[in-house]
Amino acid sequence: MLGTHGEELERLRFQHELWRPLAEAAWDRAGLTAGERVLDLGAGPGFAALDLARRVGPTGQVLALEHSPAYVVAGQRLAVEAGLTHLELRQHDLLRDPLPREGFDLAWMRWVAMFLADLEPLLTQLPLALRPGGRLVLHEYVQWDSFGLHPHGAAIHRFGQAVQRSFRQAGGDPDVNRRLPSLLAARGFHIDALEPLPVLGREGSLAAQWMQRFVMVYAHQLQAQGLWSAADQAEALAEIEAAAEDPGSFWMGPTVLELRATRWAP
Repeated sequence: MLGTHGEELERLRFQHELWRPLAEAAWDRAGLTAGERVLDLGAGPGFAALDLARRVGPTGQVLALEHSPAYVVAGQRLAVEAGLTHLELRQHDLLRDPLPREGFDLAWMRWVAMFLADLEPLLTQLPLALRPGGRLVLHEYVQWDSFGLHPHGAAIHRFGQAVQRSFRQAGGDPDVNRRLPSLLAARGFHIDALEPLPVLGREGSLAAQWMQRFVMVYAHQLQAQGLWSAADQAEALAEIEAAAEDPGSFWMGPTVLELRATRWAP
C-alpha cells in the first residue's frame, strides 16, 4: 500500500529508529528471552526482525515473513551483514499462504493487519502457529484521527483524512485495533493487556520528523489516487514551514494500541 521504493525504505528505517524503544519495551512486557522462537509477521525490510534476533540470541530463532520480494532481499542482506544466521526472511502472502505450524513462543506484528482486506486467514492460523501458552504482541492503530499538526494544521488534518480514505479504499482499516481484541478472544486467545501508545513531538524531534517524512512520501500516492492535489500539498508544506517558526507547535501521531495476548492451551 505504501510502496517499496527506496524513499519508502529509508522512511521505514527512520520510523523503526523512532519506534524501537516502544517495541523493545513491549517485548520486555511480553517476557521475551534468549533462546525463544519468534515469528515476525509482515516484517518489511527486517528492521524489527534484526532486533528480535539479537534479543533471542544464537540459541533462538526468528522467522520473518514479508510479502515484498524487494524487502525480503533487503532484509536478507542486513541479516548477513549482521552475522545473524538464526534470522530467516521468507517471502509470504498473509492472505493466501499458510503460516508455519512450528510452535513459536512469540509472534510479533506491527502495522500489518490494518492493510489486510480480509483478517480471517491470519486470525484463523495464528493460534496454530504458536505453541500453547505462546504469546502474541501487536502494535496496530486504534485512533488514526489523532494525527495532526497543532495548533494550525488544517491542510495536515485533510491529509490525514485522505490517508484514511486511501487505506479504506484498498480494503484496509486504519483503526483495526478496535476490532482485534474481540476477534482474537473469540479464537482462543487470552487478552493480557491493552495499552495506548501516543507519540507526539515538537519541531526537530524524531516524532515530528517521522510525520513530516510521511507527508512528503505518501503525498505522491495520494495524488495518484486522486485524493490529494499539488495545491493541497503546497498548503501542507506551508503549514510545516510555519510550525518550524512557532516554538509552541507540535505534531501528534495516530494512536497505536499495544495488544498482548496468550494462546490458551487446547
